[in-house]
Amino acid sequence: MQGPGAGGRGPAKGKPGKQRNRLFFSPTPDPRPPVPIITLTTDFGLSDYFVGSVKGVLLQRAPGVSLIDITHEIPPQDLITAAFVLKEASLYFPKGTVHLAVVDPGVGTDRRKIIAAEGGQRYVAPDNGILTYILQRKGGRVYAVGETPLLSLEKSPTFAGRDHFAPIAALLATGTPPEALGAEIKDPVVIEGLWPKRGEGEIVGKIVYIDRFGNAIANVTEADLKGSIGGSEWALAVKGVRLSGLKKNYAEGKKGAANLIVNSSGHLEIFVPGGSARDLLGLRLLDEAMIEKI
Repeated sequence: MQGPGAGGRGPAKGKPGKQRNRLFFSPTPDPRPPVPIITLTTDFGLSDYFVGSVKGVLLQRAPGVSLIDITHEIPPQDLITAAFVLKEASLYFPKGTVHLAVVDPGVGTDRRKIIAAEGGQRYVAPDNGILTYILQRKGGRVYAVGETPLLSLEKSPTFAGRDHFAPIAALLATGTPPEALGAEIKDPVVIEGLWPKRGEGEIVGKIVYIDRFGNAIANVTEADLKGSIGGSEWALAVKGVRLSGLKKNYAEGKKGAANLIVNSSGHLEIFVPGGSARDLLGLRLLDEAMIEKI
């Protein structure tokens, strides 16, 4: 019997041997480092020069970096939407990714510039609550960035995204550790009220995200429902309307009416097939969504 190998020879008789598939076996790992990734999440829009300027700084200071736009269409100064978008999108990026998030109502003030390191990823943002969800994950560390020999923070009254935050992100992407740019802090700003309040047989939630289709996402997850409601039937009350019964998909929903679904991120979502739950019910961010047993 012949085995694979040079000359079709197998192991020498009476001696153990190993056969390697030379097509797939590589004796040494690929020496090329992965390309650094920087994502961008802003409220800059795309009609001005803002995004292009930030990308220019990043490419100048971190040549070869891969720039990924999460979105530049966050509503102006909307920290609640920005925090949710960053939470959801960052889950799907590899370790080593640097996330640059700039929604900065306090631009030009003395609000801190921070770096959060969590799950092998790093986040650069103003200290204004935009990292609220990220900061609640276990094991993370937060640093307040200051002047260092590596970083000069010149005065920037209106465009810190370009002049401060982009250089910080570039330094991280090219190997500078967060602790080289600032001291660790324990009191970063968080937005209060982004988590549901659970009671016996009830959950008081809020609408924390409304997408471009008008679907309204609550801060109540499937795990919250199982923990507080169990297997009991329940209803959700929002804006004077009472909804019950989960749909399996959008097509199953009643047209022209508000329906409930647990979406692909595990959150409770209000939707209208072919329409907008936001418009039908007049929903806005932080509207209360009360869930009770029935």
